[in-house]
Amino acid sequence: MSYTLLRGSFVIRYPDLPRQGPEPDGDTVKFLPDTPALVEGLPRRSGRPPNINRRGISVRLEAIDALETHFAETHQELEGANAARDELLRLLGFTNVRFFEDLPNRVRSADQDSVRGHVLSNGIDGNGRLIAFVYAGDHQGADGTRVFLDGPLTDRSANAHLLAAGHVYPAFYATLPADLRTHLAEVSQAARRKAIGIWPRSTADPNGAAEVASLDGLERLVMWPKLFRRVVPYLAAGFPDFGGFDAWLRADPVNRDDALFLIPKLEHGNLHDVIKGTGNRIQLTMWPEDFIISPDPAPPAIR
Repeated sequence: MSYTLLRGSFVIRYPDLPRQGPEPDGDTVKFLPDTPALVEGLPRRSGRPPNINRRGISVRLEAIDALETHFAETHQELEGANAARDELLRLLGFTNVRFFEDLPNRVRSADQDSVRGHVLSNGIDGNGRLIAFVYAGDHQGADGTRVFLDGPLTDRSANAHLLAAGHVYPAFYATLPADLRTHLAEVSQAARRKAIGIWPRSTADPNGAAEVASLDGLERLVMWPKLFRRVVPYLAAGFPDFGGFDAWLRADPVNRDDALFLIPKLEHGNLHDVIKGTGNRIQLTMWPEDFIISPDPAPPAIR
């Protein structure tokens, strides 16, 4: 499949507003394109325009989901979350990155506030971010060129490096072409077989349920981040256990119960079809590479 080449710079710190700068994590980074107009012309997968301004646009790295360094005033296991973030920044060319002690997700200092790089994008997600494979350094092609993305070129991306090192989980949305999905599933499975990165500590997966008694306990666990992002508001709402989790997911098919395509079954389903929760135990019943997540639907038209 052809992707649009966008040349520009990755940015992790605003010199004039360092305490209000970007908050890079293991699967999101700020990008300042050389030609912002090219971003405006990308497909809007959920009907939402790009959230871009003079400082750039956030990039969601396609095909991966890193442990959350910050989400709704909580986080996942910080060892794994910070390792993914730090490796992404290293892959892009940043060095000596230090974070504020009182703002641990914002960059206090680094050898570079920005570095040259490029992305291969095929659209904008439901949060107005670029969906892209990201690469350090400049590309020889002209800005806006259509580039055919195959397995070898994908393997050169930071996305694939993070999967191969076991720093991140796979998360395959319908925006990812089938051949790349198959290729990256094999990359992730190889890391899991090697038991590297987060995989020795992974829980709430087909190999075993996680015991979650509280939000505090949840912060110390390694689990598929989308599941974590569903469990956090559920527990925050005061539910005593996971007996009501299935019904809670089903009650909101847009923001909770994502539409899925279940690859082994060749049938459509929803997030509740791949999650089992009883008492304090919760787990995925399928590996994340075995289903495809549909993008958020477009918002209703304004008349």
